[in-house]
Amino acid sequence: MFGKLSIAASLAMAVSSALATTNVACVGNSITEGYGIWADKKYPDHLQEMLGNDYAVTNFGVSSMTFAGEKIKGGDNNSSYWKTDKFKAALASSPNIVIIELGTNDSKYFMESEGANYNYLYGQCEKSQLYADYEALIDTFAHLPTNPEIYATLQPYSNNVGWAIMDTAIVSQINPIIKETAVKKGVNIIDLHTLFQTPAWFLDDSVHPNATGAQELAKIVNKYMTLAKPTLKQEQATLQVSGTNYGIRWYKDGKLIEGADKTTLTLTEKGKYKALVKVENDNDSWLLSNEIEVNDLSGTTGIAPDRNKKAQPKLRKLRHKVDVKGRWVK
Repeated sequence: MFGKLSIAASLAMAVSSALATTNVACVGNSITEGYGIWADKKYPDHLQEMLGNDYAVTNFGVSSMTFAGEKIKGGDNNSSYWKTDKFKAALASSPNIVIIELGTNDSKYFMESEGANYNYLYGQCEKSQLYADYEALIDTFAHLPTNPEIYATLQPYSNNVGWAIMDTAIVSQINPIIKETAVKKGVNIIDLHTLFQTPAWFLDDSVHPNATGAQELAKIVNKYMTLAKPTLKQEQATLQVSGTNYGIRWYKDGKLIEGADKTTLTLTEKGKYKALVKVENDNDSWLLSNEIEVNDLSGTTGIAPDRNKKAQPKLRKLRHKVDVKGRWVK
């Protein structure tokens, strides 16, 4: 009897633990997959160790892949992440958190390299399509039943002429697409480009992290995943972000409010509000705040009145008139 109870208790604990696990999907290209360090831990492996047993981190990286969709100008895109089994598996993993590290290979669209790999030719893909494909990628994960928290990463430094991967294209073309789209959709941004440039962290190809780099990349991702999120508070008809910030974008009912980039937001409509906040001054990482529902434009939403505060006594009206010297007048 004791043995049976122990087994039942163990099963119950296992089920409870599984239900409490936060699933993390690491979506990406060869940088995520771990190209060149096959016998060593990849960045998702290190991330798992840093986050601990309450998280289940899965590596869904595939080498050579782009965030560009299956169709590009002039034909099929055989290097689209959308076509991979790992993409389908990532969607099916019921993720609570999704980290999107894609874009390094998309930089080839902006480099003229005759006979390059992956069937890339200069001008083959229109830039507007890249914006649309990255937005669709965010939406595809955002609309999952688990409503996952999404982190879009600006691509790290990469420079390999033979592969038609140039940092100039990443800086001037790819990372602006990623950032602008992430801001439009209101998702977290991790600036890997600023934070991951140390030469000692790369393989000789100047693109992929080495064993040390994989651990350092995981440290960066872990930092912003576990950093305290910005919080909002309402003071009458104004919303403001608590704490220090270096830039703000405001959202109402999930939509970016054009031109709203100040520390405070004057409320004119009821609704659900969030803010995307630049959390540090030395890099371009942004974190999404909590959501606050505004139902009252005149008072302070969500703050209970002080019941211990005594009401001020009402002043009685004078029944007599007084003259300028303060004397009663009958």
